[in-house]
Amino acid sequence: MFKSLLTPILLLTFLTCPGQVPAELVPVQDLQKHWLTVDRSGERYVPHVAGTALNYPVIGMLINTSAEAGLILECCFSGGTAVFINNRIVDRTNTRICRYLNIDSLAEVYAADEIFISFYADQLDPATLKTTLLAEQQVIPGKVQEDNTAQVKKRVSNEFANFFILAVLFISGFYAFLINQFPRAYRDFFNFSKAFSPSLKEEKVLAQRTMNTANALFMWGHSMVISLVILVFWKILGGIPDVFQFISLQTIKSSFISWLVFALLVFVTIGLKYVLIRTLCSLLNFEKIAQIHFFDFIRLSMIFASFTLIVLTIIFFIRFDYQLMPFTIVLYAFMAFLVVRMGIVLLKLIAGSTFRKIHLISYLCTTEILPLLIGIRIFF
Repeated sequence: MFKSLLTPILLLTFLTCPGQVPAELVPVQDLQKHWLTVDRSGERYVPHVAGTALNYPVIGMLINTSAEAGLILECCFSGGTAVFINNRIVDRTNTRICRYLNIDSLAEVYAADEIFISFYADQLDPATLKTTLLAEQQVIPGKVQEDNTAQVKKRVSNEFANFFILAVLFISGFYAFLINQFPRAYRDFFNFSKAFSPSLKEEKVLAQRTMNTANALFMWGHSMVISLVILVFWKILGGIPDVFQFISLQTIKSSFISWLVFALLVFVTIGLKYVLIRTLCSLLNFEKIAQIHFFDFIRLSMIFASFTLIVLTIIFFIRFDYQLMPFTIVLYAFMAFLVVRMGIVLLKLIAGSTFRKIHLISYLCTTEILPLLIGIRIFF
């Protein structure tokens, strides 16, 4: 019943006013730089570059209802354009018109911190579409405004931003503890010369003590880093996959719980990776390289994931308005890191192995290439 009432409820939040902005509302931000369109494959959204033609006649944008609380979204579009919210049609007109969406009302109806609004027409022209955030200007009766400066309402706190700051501080403190307590293990895990060496090396600290306390704690720290990186990409670039619907990023508490549960899932996955490597090495008589391979994999993953988190943190504080382009670039770089990591491991094993290449290729496909493809498919 709720779904059947959803469209009329939403339409009541549109204050229709063709052609002009109400006098009490003033522009705050033009959202054109946040527009998304569909790529040539027709399978995913990509940032729209102003002045270029559309591959598909659709333009959309993500609205963070927490960050934009208290504001009004003005949408002006030509006749024949259909308006969708979270991929459900809510409006369509035959003439050019402007609609005004109350962000707080949308947040209440959808009970979500983020919604996706899109516009579709058979021949959608970006030049005819206008999306602007407006704020109510405080007008004192009987007093003439001295200027047109917008009196923007104070926004509510951004829960995910607060969580991200606390999570980064928590990870920093955790690694500071590990460096102080296990300096030798830290030097081995973050040894760049060993990580990028073209040959396999014996790891006296790591490989001979497979799951001692130090190694387990560093892997747990890595699990927290990689899970936080993925959560940021999900939050900024398109939502949580259906398989991970237990994750909630609406409040600081729910975000922390989801992050720790997800980190535990990543930690278990790393353990299963080790079991897979040991099992295949045993079957193919590669026992000597099992532990070295595993810790080379962990070392490279730690270096790349930590670097990605540092870059995300810098961008997060510089571009606090969640612009998509910087985060999209970092996502592609992160995926490239995963491929580079796999290539480095491949070169090491080929250079240091005396076994038949067909067995080694089968081993690498099972332990590196296939898990990488499955991971990218599931998480991104």
